[in-house]
Amino acid sequence: MIISPPFLPSAGRSAITPSEVDPMMAAVNKLALAHGIYPVAFDRRWHCGVHLARTKDSVVHAIADGEVVAYRVCQHAYVGGGGRPDSNAGFVLLRHTTETGEGRTLTFYSLYMHLLELAGYQSIGADVKRLPEFLRMPQAGADPSQVPSAQQGAPGQKVLRKQVLGWVGQCHGQKHLHFEIFMTKKDFDAYFGQTQLGKKPVTTPTGADYWGHSYYVIPPRTTFVALPPGALRAKDGKHKISGIDFDELRAGANADTLYAEAWFHKGNKYTRVWRDAGEGRREELTEQPIVESGYEYDLYKRASRLYPACPSDGYELLRFGRILSTPATLSAAPSGAPPPANPCSTWMRIAFAPGQQGYVDVNHPSVLKLSDADFPFFKGWQKISEGSGPFGNDGLCDIDALKKILKDATARQSPQEAELTAAYEKADVLARYIGSNNSIREQLRGFVCEAPSQWDTSTNEARYGGLKNPGEFYHGKEAGYAKFINFLKSLQFWDSTGLPTGEALWFFHPLAFIEHFRKCGWLSE
Repeated sequence: MIISPPFLPSAGRSAITPSEVDPMMAAVNKLALAHGIYPVAFDRRWHCGVHLARTKDSVVHAIADGEVVAYRVCQHAYVGGGGRPDSNAGFVLLRHTTETGEGRTLTFYSLYMHLLELAGYQSIGADVKRLPEFLRMPQAGADPSQVPSAQQGAPGQKVLRKQVLGWVGQCHGQKHLHFEIFMTKKDFDAYFGQTQLGKKPVTTPTGADYWGHSYYVIPPRTTFVALPPGALRAKDGKHKISGIDFDELRAGANADTLYAEAWFHKGNKYTRVWRDAGEGRREELTEQPIVESGYEYDLYKRASRLYPACPSDGYELLRFGRILSTPATLSAAPSGAPPPANPCSTWMRIAFAPGQQGYVDVNHPSVLKLSDADFPFFKGWQKISEGSGPFGNDGLCDIDALKKILKDATARQSPQEAELTAAYEKADVLARYIGSNNSIREQLRGFVCEAPSQWDTSTNEARYGGLKNPGEFYHGKEAGYAKFINFLKSLQFWDSTGLPTGEALWFFHPLAFIEHFRKCGWLSE
């Protein structure tokens, strides 16, 4: 799979630390703004996108090859409620169909909203020739003061990854790109029904779809050894098995379930370990990743020496903890056979307690083996739906429920906040709670949310009708509410997409989605 972020800052071209796998996404993550938090807005309503902005080059790129679903090109900015042209209605919606493995087709959509008006290009030195031809001219027939209608993409109309789609505009005077990634229910079920997203407990998959980082779930009271069975001290003082060095570590056992993450980068192997602290909390046992220098470069040598009967199977054992190829030549020893007699034993260096590392056979059936292809819960992936998460059926987020789902019951209200009315208190506390707490925002990145699109006019009354209730902003202000809805409708475009109206979609934190799938190296023919 080939995918990249909508911004391509030069700061993402080099890593800050040796273990940093994706410096580009690390740089783009810093461009997210506090006023566009996924998946909830300051008013406690669904906000299933992120707001991104750059101080310099604000060019917006397509994240992957895709088909144009709908778009709008505007000549002018529009009045968003402040009495002056302070909002941009330009957008592009793309459909992407790609593969993450053999027979693993993934279809998703990316939305780039609030693209700069054509009249504003000259002021920032933008070259219109960088745009695909269909985005160089504004929609005709609209009054300059009115937002033009959206256009449906022509059949077969495509753009390529990294192709320029426009430049960042603004909404209500705030310069940013509103960026979304979502899937239809049909496409979501077809792909994620084969993963472990939303499943507890997890199991070792039976298929060979395995990409990204590897994960091992080690049950409590598993035995760790200081040296793998068969390791002998050589003349040079090092412990070896068939000429492969093993450092002498510590023997012991883990008190709690362990979650180990392993990956390879620039020839080295890195491992991080967490323990299950109960109530959904995980505590890291490794302040810095365990580094095994040169491990990946030596994989062929290691596999040939440790698994001489079938080095290719051994290579997969060392990389994945299990054999994915079929048919497998190596097979596990009969139950009860001593460890040295097991040709599939895979001794991995893992921390089992603070400051203590030992070796454990990750090929043992009691150790679960997964990868990023499985979207395991212990990496923060959670499915959230209205009525079953922090959002009620009215589409409003309840902060207490959000705290509960994140396992954080600490009150964060100041005495001044406690004096506010209930409705505004929740909105204000929510904004402060999420906006000022990086750990919470990081957890929200794993939320996969089933929600209606804010660009679908059929959901407006359900989404905003409560603003007319007593004590709310538009109570007794029908004209003001109508004006608000009319401007909202001028930005909406769902009837030009060809997608069903009124249906919930599955949304991802778009940067988390891109960062995750960039780990998938599968390429079709």
